[in-house]
Amino acid sequence: MAMSIVEGLKESVRLNPEKIASICGSTRLTFSEVDERVNRLSSALAGLGVGRGDRVAILSLNCHQFYEFYYGLPQLGAVVVPINFRLPPHEVKYIIEHSGSRVVAVDQALLPVIETIRASLDSVEHFILMGDEPCDGYISYEELLARATAEFDAPEVNDEELLGLFYTSGTTGEPKGVMLSHRNMLANIANSEGVYDYLPSDIYLHAAPMFHLADGAAVFTHTAHGATQAFIPRFESKLVLETISRERVSLIVLVPTMINFLLHQPDLDSYDLSSLRHVTYGASPIAPDLLRRAMKVFNCSFGQGYGLTEASPLLTVLTADDHLATDAQGERRLASCGKPVPGVDVRVVKEDGSDAKPGEVGEIIARGPNIMLGYWKRPDATAEALLGGWLHTGDLATVDEDGYIYLVDRKKDMIVTGGENVYSTEVEAVLYAHPAVKEAAVIPVPDADWGEAVHACVVLRDGKQATADELVEFCRERLAHYKVPHSIEFIEGELPKGGTGKILKKQLRERYWKDQARRIG
Repeated sequence: MAMSIVEGLKESVRLNPEKIASICGSTRLTFSEVDERVNRLSSALAGLGVGRGDRVAILSLNCHQFYEFYYGLPQLGAVVVPINFRLPPHEVKYIIEHSGSRVVAVDQALLPVIETIRASLDSVEHFILMGDEPCDGYISYEELLARATAEFDAPEVNDEELLGLFYTSGTTGEPKGVMLSHRNMLANIANSEGVYDYLPSDIYLHAAPMFHLADGAAVFTHTAHGATQAFIPRFESKLVLETISRERVSLIVLVPTMINFLLHQPDLDSYDLSSLRHVTYGASPIAPDLLRRAMKVFNCSFGQGYGLTEASPLLTVLTADDHLATDAQGERRLASCGKPVPGVDVRVVKEDGSDAKPGEVGEIIARGPNIMLGYWKRPDATAEALLGGWLHTGDLATVDEDGYIYLVDRKKDMIVTGGENVYSTEVEAVLYAHPAVKEAAVIPVPDADWGEAVHACVVLRDGKQATADELVEFCRERLAHYKVPHSIEFIEGELPKGGTGKILKKQLRERYWKDQARRIG
């Protein structure tokens, strides 16, 4: 029988049942205890009618119960649907309905989001509350486990079956559900082993959100390697530093924004960070001086990972050794996202499908056992993304003589602010809906805290008036908070355009990025 992702947990239980697997606040659980709770969860969900192929949505902050769902559902052959807790209620509703989730599990802290839409969620048969306070209409997670049997006769689940639907931000307000199989995630574990040195003695801290695969995939990787995992609800600089110091954390994944916040924590020097062995960063550009300072302060190895949800997620890595080079070439390579991980074919190709030569810009495409099955209920989008058997990432890049890849632009005009993806077209569509707006172009601008900030260039209609505050408020009512423009710039006449009438965002960006290492093409 082909392996399921759950085998990683079972193997760690066999090898070291009494080792601490999970640290969440005051709750400490051994691998044996985690396994028992996972079995109880599978039993309980089966008792609610959840079976093979059924979807269960999870809206949760980081916690050990979220971790248990990541195994309790796949063990049933059911499908996990993690939801971005930063989304507004109408987008959460869309994902629950589009996925056809029969059960929704919600964190106590996020209960108001579900309460806003609960009455309209016709497909949902049961609501599970992950918290201590009871609430009418919700099943208590802990009571559910307490009533269930720990003796669970798991069905045979093969690696081709669907593990999860991981929704990505949509360009038109409708996110796409990335279908990942057990095999996809197992491949990601194997691929990462080619560049990262995992140890059973490691303690990994979930500081980035677990709904996002940059951190969510780490659940499977570190469980399979027998490591301990610590959970904090969400990123807070002081809480991260306290947890590293108290629990002797050795591994962590951070986006550059988080690194920046940690370095600016006023009492940073008072924390013992000597346990840190390796920091992985990614999701957005990082300033070289920020990286150098972080390497000095944390005094451990650093690695950068580039990938996307559709690739489970890892595609390339800039290794710890790459970060230690001190010559001119090594300094230049700190701006790259590294080389393909073992087990994945990654190319940079031009419009005609030929490989880009050094200095030429092309699109990053990839293939391998980690590449998604497709988009849930989106056959046209799937065919477009997996053209010719290769995942077309939409990311534009160059490649040097030694195979290092350098991102230069996003085909889809994506802005990465604080590790969150924002598509400019979505924000522009909202701005264009305002009666005073004639033209709008949304671009990224440098931001000391968030890496990139959302900036809107706007031309008003003749005879119409609007203030920047008014437009920001208009967007705030219609977009998730991280998508709302941080600043509005009014431009007289019209926005710059090319010969085809297309707005030239390059010209708008150049003023802001001319002195910084960022794409302006």
